[in-house]
Amino acid sequence: MFRALPSLRFVIPVILLIALWFIGSHLFTRWQLQRIEEAPLQRSHVMFIALPDDLTAIVANKTVYVYRKGDVQARSFAAGEEPAIRPGAKAIMVEQLLERAPIVLTEVQFSRDAELRTAPAPPPLTGDYGIVKVRLTDEGRRRLWKFSAKNVGRTLVIAVGDRYVARVEIEAPLNIAEFEIQPIWHVESARLLQEALNAPRAQQNAS
Repeated sequence: MFRALPSLRFVIPVILLIALWFIGSHLFTRWQLQRIEEAPLQRSHVMFIALPDDLTAIVANKTVYVYRKGDVQARSFAAGEEPAIRPGAKAIMVEQLLERAPIVLTEVQFSRDAELRTAPAPPPLTGDYGIVKVRLTDEGRRRLWKFSAKNVGRTLVIAVGDRYVARVEIEAPLNIAEFEIQPIWHVESARLLQEALNAPRAQQNAS
């Protein structure tokens, strides 16, 4: 084979060297990121909060709630049904959640250019839902990548002030600069998130 195609003697080693360079570069980047110590984020106007394993986020009447998992008897909002909550169970408020859950991102880790669009809800649901496209700063991208790499399967709830507006699940490590937050079943909540991410930071700190 090499006698018939002598150029392969040079092409194959070059391809292998390029592949090794990409793999080594990727591993070196991961090692560098892991070495960076991130200061914990403090309470802010917009917060992406990681739920502890014993809590879950549900959507009822297009509103996001956080409950203890044992208090939620079913969660099938996507099928057009409301979740069943154990009688007497109380939802976990944002302040309560912050006592035991880390903040992964705040508005400071996002560029002020969030975009909002809507799309028709799938049957049997009616109306529209919101989609917010966001772009991370370099710090935000680093923080999200480091957290998601170690927490695949974990749920984040997004709070604006004292109100939960969306829930997202980390399905894979996210080394990305842009992404979409969807579905946000309540369009006004999606608009609230977009406006909060785009607002001047000084204005938010004063509020």
